[in-house]
Amino acid sequence: MIKLLPLLVLGLGFYVFLRFAALSSGSALRARSRPLSHDTLEAIVQRLAHAAGIEQVEVRVLEDPIINGVATPDGGIYVTAGLLQRHREGALTAPEVGSVVAHELGHLALGHTRRRMIEISSAQTASVLLGGLLARVIPFIGWYLAQMLISLFVSRLSRRDEFEADAYATALMLRSGLGHEPQASMLEKLERLVPGARLQAGASWLASHPPVQDRAAAIRENARRWQEGAGS
Repeated sequence: MIKLLPLLVLGLGFYVFLRFAALSSGSALRARSRPLSHDTLEAIVQRLAHAAGIEQVEVRVLEDPIINGVATPDGGIYVTAGLLQRHREGALTAPEVGSVVAHELGHLALGHTRRRMIEISSAQTASVLLGGLLARVIPFIGWYLAQMLISLFVSRLSRRDEFEADAYATALMLRSGLGHEPQASMLEKLERLVPGARLQAGASWLASHPPVQDRAAAIRENARRWQEGAGS
């Protein structure tokens, strides 16, 4: 037990550090962002807020050229300047941009952002502890093996969260009258707008996320089932 004490202390240190970093990320993003100022998009955001039973949703624009949407543990929702630029160029419609906001609302409503903060902190701590134990049995390789196992576990949780947030967003898009198709087409357009999106989408749409085609198919299937159920 005494020999394991340094690993336990190191693991606890990682956990505390990552919790602090996650909590402060919202403030950092807010400092790098500006309020959304776009009449059409703001109207869509308010339609989504009304559909979600929320009085108002603040969306801020993050000064980043990539195509992305982000929800933070403190409840913030951000879209990137790169996403808005594609809309100004005509590559993305306003409802397609709105579907990104709906997806991030799903992460917040389902508690994904706060849970992910805990999961990542716990995973990093587990990686340190497991790596230390395996390194005693398999020198050098033990650390890499531990990181690989933990990464696979976190990736599986991430894929689950994306499908859940997509389903929530589809319900919002339908309830707000925007329809589900802009959400599915937004994902499909990533295949040509974002290199490698066929395999992975996002940062909210990035690594360790389900393939774009799988997500789009799930969105259309959910919408079909719900619409058939409402009509019966």
